[in-house]
Amino acid sequence: PYRRGLVPQISDLRPHCLARDRLRLWLPVHSRAIQDGLNITEADLDRILAVITVSWAHGTRETYGAGLLVFHVFCDMREISEELRCPASSVLMLAFIASCAGAYSGKTLGNYVYAVKAWHTLHGQLWSMNQAEMKAALDGAAILAPPSSKRPKRVPFTVDLILSLRNVLDLSKPLDVAVYACLTTTFWCAARLGEFTLPTLKSFDPQLHVKRSDIRYGEDRNGLQVTVFALPFTKVSKTGEDVYWARQDGLCDPEAALLTHFTVNNPPQVSRYSRGSILVASDPSHAASF
Repeated sequence: PYRRGLVPQISDLRPHCLARDRLRLWLPVHSRAIQDGLNITEADLDRILAVITVSWAHGTRETYGAGLLVFHVFCDMREISEELRCPASSVLMLAFIASCAGAYSGKTLGNYVYAVKAWHTLHGQLWSMNQAEMKAALDGAAILAPPSSKRPKRVPFTVDLILSLRNVLDLSKPLDVAVYACLTTTFWCAARLGEFTLPTLKSFDPQLHVKRSDIRYGEDRNGLQVTVFALPFTKVSKTGEDVYWARQDGLCDPEAALLTHFTVNNPPQVSRYSRGSILVASDPSHAASF
C-alpha cells in the first residue's frame, strides 16, 4: 500500500507495483514506438526497456521509484496533464523542487529529480533542462531541508571502539563471530559496509555479493601478504573491484576473526569454496544478514 498522503490517482499508465519496478512499468503517455521501415517489434522495444533498466542498481531503482511516486502525486495535485509530465519542462521541474523544499533533505530531493530524468531516459523521451537553474533550486532546497533530515556527525570507528565491541561478543556463537568478522574485514579493507552485507538472507545473489570463492591471497605493491576479496559488484563499479587487508597484531586482527568465523560457521555440507555468502551465521535461529 502507498503511504498516507502519497497515493497517486488511478491511471492505466501507472499500475500498482513495487517501487523498484515503477521506472519500467509506469509509462509516459508517449513512449518509444515502432518506426516504419525498421524491422523492430514490440518484443524488441520491451527488450530495450529491460536492458536499460538493469543499468541502475537495485537500490537505485528503489529510490527512483519513490521519487517517481512523489513527482506524480505532485502532478496530480496540480492537475498537470499526462502530456506535460513527459517530456517535462524546466518550469515544471523547478515547481516540483520548490514544492518539496523544506520537506525533504537536499540529497533525497536531488535523487527524486534524477528519478524523473531516468524515467525520461528509459522511455526515450527528451530531457532538456536549464542546468544552472536546476542546480540553484536544488542548492536552495538543501538549505531549506528540515533539521530532522540531517543526521548528526557520528564518532568514527577506531581500533579501540572495535575492541570495546569485541568485549561484549562471544566469538563461539555463530552470530557474534559473523558480526565481528564483518566488522574487522570492512574496517581494514576500508570498504563500504553494504558491499559485505545483505538486507535479508533471501536477497543473496552470487552475481552481486561476495562469496568464499571470491577470496584469494596475494601481495600488495609493497610486497606484503594480503587477503583479497573480489567484490563482484559495487555501486561505483558494475564490473566489481578488489579490496584487501593485511594481518594485524592484536585482537583486532581481521585474519583471525575471519578464520574463527569460518570455523564456527562451517556446516558439514558447506565447503571452503562454496557458493554461499562468506559472512553468514550458520545457526538459522540467529539469521544474520551478513
